[in-house]
Amino acid sequence: MDHPNIEGLSLHEGEEGFRFDFEEEEDEQVDLRWCLVGRFICDKVIHLNSMKVRMAELWKPLNGVTIKEASGGKILFHFGHQLDMESVLNGGPWIFDNNMLILERVQLGMQIEQFSLNHVTMWVQVHDLPMGLMKEKVGIPLANYIGSFVEYDKNNNSSFWRQFMRIRVKLDVRMPLKKDTKVMNKEGKWCTVKFKYEKLGTFCFVCGVMGHGENRCAVRFSKEQDDGIREWSSELRADPRRQGGRMSSRWLREENGGRTEKEAVDAARQSNSQA
Repeated sequence: MDHPNIEGLSLHEGEEGFRFDFEEEEDEQVDLRWCLVGRFICDKVIHLNSMKVRMAELWKPLNGVTIKEASGGKILFHFGHQLDMESVLNGGPWIFDNNMLILERVQLGMQIEQFSLNHVTMWVQVHDLPMGLMKEKVGIPLANYIGSFVEYDKNNNSSFWRQFMRIRVKLDVRMPLKKDTKVMNKEGKWCTVKFKYEKLGTFCFVCGVMGHGENRCAVRFSKEQDDGIREWSSELRADPRRQGGRMSSRWLREENGGRTEKEAVDAARQSNSQA
């Protein structure tokens, strides 16, 4: 039997690998366009079955969702319809057991390990703004100071006075949360505006980073002695937004040109009399 001549043969010869085209084929078993990849910002084990039930109850996707555990602590979410997926993306961030979930669209051609999942998009409230600064051109630089500007809530910010401005910001979860900043009022004096974060999960009062508490903070353990100073506090948590019923008065005029209750009744009577 002749033996192959392996003298001078490189083990890497001809091993450039394969190149394939990544196309959205109709025969794909799972439509990756409707898939999200995510991870929870925490250093503890997430109970998968409990998380599945909780997320499904929160999202209520009309066409359902399939949730599977992937490698490296990541989780895959496959939705039955694009609208269900977009509703989840736009409605975040989502919290399970006080841990925030980071979500991104699955990209064709990428490996699960390539998704860093270090950014989350959330609503931030800006409190104590001087009168007259409730404007989008003010909100954009403030958002970029906190993180990266995503959206300005015109519905919340359209009143002649609001308790706070509301802006949507993309945040790097590895960085400390911004607490406040200074803006100059009309008199040329500096005043402090404070930030409050909606749907904020666990974060550290020592270092200000999301995903752990002070009992597991590397900064705190790096000190020879805990001095007890906490630069961050629960004041960064925004109160839950409630959509309650509104009381009204027949003499109360709504904003944006609305009529009083009395004017509406008079108009209805006049319309009936002309019928």
